[in-house]
Amino acid sequence: MLDREELVQAIDLHRRSYNLLQWLRTAIAKGVIRFDRAHDYMDEAEAAEDWIREHYFNFPPACRPEQDRITAFSRFFVTYLTTSFDLVEQPTVHGASPCGCWCRLCMYLVSASHLKTKKLLRRDKERARKLKVATLQQLSFKHNLHLDHRQAEQVIDSPQSAMHASLLAYAQQLLERTHGRSQGPAVLALWREIAWTQTAPKKDFELKAEDVLKAEESLVRAITNSSAR
Repeated sequence: MLDREELVQAIDLHRRSYNLLQWLRTAIAKGVIRFDRAHDYMDEAEAAEDWIREHYFNFPPACRPEQDRITAFSRFFVTYLTTSFDLVEQPTVHGASPCGCWCRLCMYLVSASHLKTKKLLRRDKERARKLKVATLQQLSFKHNLHLDHRQAEQVIDSPQSAMHASLLAYAQQLLERTHGRSQGPAVLALWREIAWTQTAPKKDFELKAEDVLKAEESLVRAITNSSAR
């Protein structure tokens, strides 16, 4: 079973990352948040942590994590930017940020108001499907059950389990992203499967740990039934 506390924390970081990006879309343009130094010799997660710690108390409460979660939040925030959005070249953006930094993090932040949601390709959806199969096989292994690739595909294609498989795979990726590991746009594809209708976001959709844990329990039953055939 997924650890409920870890899951709750990952969902909270997900929510705060969204809130922070929405706030930054106007805060940077208004000069509320400034870029004071370059992030030489840092990777993206390190640069994000450095920047978030510098501006931590400038962020609204709904946009910042507990201080002992800043490292995990920084890792997650970077994956949120690069997994879900593309930089759109604008005439007013001249490459480097105001601090002279050319790192990808600063480029995303400076362009926050111009970020464009990634367009999902067939390969992203195919990768999302592979993540669901892998998630089910990992779940079966944890419960000492056997589920081959064909059986896993049957489970994720069944009307009773399709949404549960997408939900559990997405939750698993949330936990990975707190460590800075992301499967790229395939994660966005999973999100669309659980949080969107065919054409638009579901109204008032909220990701909840309880729903994920119920989905996991349901999938264990589906795997047990499949293995017994």
